[in-house]
Amino acid sequence: MGSGMSKDMTYLCISASDSSSQNLMQHFKECIKFIHECRLHGGGCLVHWMCDRNGGRRLRQWLIEQIDSELYSGLIWENEEKSMFRIPWKHAGKQDYNQEVDASIFKAWAVFKGKFKEGDKAEPATWKTRLRCALNKSPDFEEVTDRSQLDISEPYKVYRIVPEEEQKCKSGVGTGSGLADVIDMDCSPSAIDDLMKEPPCVEEYLGIIKRSPSPPQETCRNPPIPDWWVQQPNPTLPLMNGYTGYEQHHSGYSQMVINFFYGGKLVGHITTSYPEGCRISLSQPSGPSEKLYAPDALEHVRFPSAEAIQNDRQKQITKKLFGHLERGVLLHSNKQGIFIKRLCQGRVFWSGNTMLYKDRPNKLDRDEVVKIFDTNLFFRDLQQYYNNQGRYPDNRVTLCFGEEFPDPTLRCKLILVQVEQLFLRQVMEDAGKAYSSPAADETQHEQVYRIFQDICGPHQRPLFRENQQIAV
Repeated sequence: MGSGMSKDMTYLCISASDSSSQNLMQHFKECIKFIHECRLHGGGCLVHWMCDRNGGRRLRQWLIEQIDSELYSGLIWENEEKSMFRIPWKHAGKQDYNQEVDASIFKAWAVFKGKFKEGDKAEPATWKTRLRCALNKSPDFEEVTDRSQLDISEPYKVYRIVPEEEQKCKSGVGTGSGLADVIDMDCSPSAIDDLMKEPPCVEEYLGIIKRSPSPPQETCRNPPIPDWWVQQPNPTLPLMNGYTGYEQHHSGYSQMVINFFYGGKLVGHITTSYPEGCRISLSQPSGPSEKLYAPDALEHVRFPSAEAIQNDRQKQITKKLFGHLERGVLLHSNKQGIFIKRLCQGRVFWSGNTMLYKDRPNKLDRDEVVKIFDTNLFFRDLQQYYNNQGRYPDNRVTLCFGEEFPDPTLRCKLILVQVEQLFLRQVMEDAGKAYSSPAADETQHEQVYRIFQDICGPHQRPLFRENQQIAV
């Protein structure tokens, strides 16, 4: 046992030559069995790929040099600290794909590793897979999925450079000289082919792992958002409870005003009335899989017909887009805010007061519940506006179907849908009257103050404005 190894740990060591012809898949069953036994005993498992110390951390050093060189389009630092970077990730099948530009960094890595030289057949997909393989297997890098943007015209991934101290904490590895440096991994052509297809025994052993007990995990800091639309065992149970004043404004919070815009023109609007929310789609949901979403409890809202569009080209493209929006989206509104779940195949981008990015598109992931509007945040912003500390807040959420959003060509979007809570629209109208009417200033502000109290209740931490207490 090497000096860097602990007597309290059980090791499985597999020796393999550093050769492109080495078939590592032959060790698959042995490794899976070892991991399975670890999990059965409630333990964890660390996997280390080790090689000679002289190999060095080539990928980390090389990639930092390439970013700093500014020679590759789209390969840039994500933050001022230079701890994260963007790498272009355009698919070779895209119509505007330019191999010389979009595959340049992947080609450079292949050249650096000696896997490609001028005159060889160009294989941009293989170059990309090789670098992806190296990034994902290197402990120096960690993909930041919530910053990556893969569904925009110039897609990119974001990776974080993991500090060495953090790597040591994660792996529990000391600095003993008995352990070789963990370095970036490379994929040979044969290994890439193996990665593209799973071996025959994979499903069997993955099933074993999924059934194996796992040690307790730390609770996430942010509780998961409930799937409001799934049928509950007892449908009579209210979705919201524990909020003072909620019953008084229940219908106003659950009701939504929805406006449809095609090419920047208003083509339809509706005010929902079902407390459980609505489904915006093209046709009445049907089929056994759709029963999961309690169709009887949801109001069905149809996209307006494209026949009202006067421009023939716009009408044709909109109808084509409809083909990808068949299952639509689910919307639910309550005192907490507005929630959405994308079911359709077509991409959906959005803007609201909870959006993560202010300078680039925010895309809804399919089948994920997202809070797109926060009611409490809106009232805090409204209070700051009254204190001359901010701008007038927007109580609307905008959904853009099939196209990136927001961008300067707002009026040219094929399908835009704006959603707002009915009650907040009324509050905004009342607040606007109060602010623009000096004669009734005191009375109207007292009215808005009472609305704040009814909305937020006494259970929340109060903020203060001059001598007036407002709970938000």
